[in-house]
Amino acid sequence: MLNYKLYQNNNEKSATNGKWYARAVHNGELKMKQLSLEIEENVSVKESDVYAVIKEMVRVMKRHMQNGEVVVIDDFGRFKIGISTSPALTAKAFNPLHNIKGAHVIFLPEQKIDRASNSRSKALLSGLQYKETAQNDVVKDGNDGNDGE
Repeated sequence: MLNYKLYQNNNEKSATNGKWYARAVHNGELKMKQLSLEIEENVSVKESDVYAVIKEMVRVMKRHMQNGEVVVIDDFGRFKIGISTSPALTAKAFNPLHNIKGAHVIFLPEQKIDRASNSRSKALLSGLQYKETAQNDVVKDGNDGNDGE
């Protein structure tokens, strides 16, 4: 169950100023050690072996992505590197030392396609349910500015 918390858009320049939205509330992190322990419970491999394999997988993924390859992990998704740049007036004027501002990892979750309905769903999100967090400090008094739209 994914918890969410309500917040109001207070940006006066926004067309949706005053409207209400939800943000996901995260309650912790799953670190690699715990991940390895949980995987050990479901397979016939020791936690230390799982940990070593994950650690090596990260090293191998890094090398391949830095060589321009897309890393695909079945039933999970695709990882690739993207770059942020500033413009150059001409192709000849483009200098990677000055125009490339940084790099980032792009993760594209695997999508399942239902051919019958022609709909797509992300594999990691199938079955996801939502619940408003108990710590939500928003008062729902019926006077939230919603005019029935």
